[in-house]
Amino acid sequence: MNLSSIGRVFILSLTITLVLAGIARATEITDLAWNETNIKTLRGLNKAAYYRFYSRQEDPNNEMEWSEDNLGLDYDWYPAGHGAYELAINSQSGPDVAFLDVFLRDNRGKITNEEFPIVGDFGERWFWGSEYVGINHDGEQFADLNQDGFYELFLFVPLKRDWPPQRTKFIPNGEWLQVWRLKNGKYVEASRDFPNFYTKQILPKLDAAITQAREDVNEVPAEKAKPHPGISNTDDYWNSSARYLAALIMTRDKILRVLGIDPNAGLEQAREWMKSPDPVLVDDAVSVFRDIGGHDADVRAARLARDRASEDWPFRQW
Repeated sequence: MNLSSIGRVFILSLTITLVLAGIARATEITDLAWNETNIKTLRGLNKAAYYRFYSRQEDPNNEMEWSEDNLGLDYDWYPAGHGAYELAINSQSGPDVAFLDVFLRDNRGKITNEEFPIVGDFGERWFWGSEYVGINHDGEQFADLNQDGFYELFLFVPLKRDWPPQRTKFIPNGEWLQVWRLKNGKYVEASRDFPNFYTKQILPKLDAAITQAREDVNEVPAEKAKPHPGISNTDDYWNSSARYLAALIMTRDKILRVLGIDPNAGLEQAREWMKSPDPVLVDDAVSVFRDIGGHDADVRAARLARDRASEDWPFRQW
């Protein structure tokens, strides 16, 4: 082989090596533009690549000592307009520690992200299905509601309870679905911009869930009359159906207030809940009064009623 042939072989070998090296580097999410050209490749990367990306973005010094085994990740790509894509990652490092991070990459390769806490609640069952299963659900968190090429983000937001969270952890709360839209590279709350989404999709689904929940409440006396070893007649279990119904009603009424359909939706219901012997329902009334605003006297009266109900309630946690 002459020197010319050797040179050609060397150049060919070097070219192959550089190409292979480029392919190897391209297995990192940060090495590719997040656009239509690369989206198939990005979606085809394995979970280890997403774990490396997430841990380097969120914990570059490994202070949290995360590993692929103790950090649950759920991820997907969504159009972010103008041919770009955004990466959404759900992470869970404990039963009550979960976040949604939305990452964007600009034309210069700079990556920014927004983080949203995802604190699941039993009050979300009406939307996801029969039972609450945490962040690993089958539903979508993003959708292009107005078909403009930008995907909106859905976030469940609870009504603020008056009681501290540790007292109400396993009790359904009013959980309404907010819509957030991408504006100038940031997500902003924009629920009022999508009234048709609520009136045509969300409120009918809530109404159906409320109808079913009322039926469940009506069945409690007959079910309670049957023998249930290990469950007494004063067990808090028997109030679950009524509390879930209250959570659904609070959710519906919150949406009606947000959309301006009925600014006082839930007011009369809250005054009825004030008369309940169940301190949880009375606490729901406090939450509604506070959320509507301008009802300080009702808030004070409901708190007194809740404290009295707590004293007489058989389940001593309250």
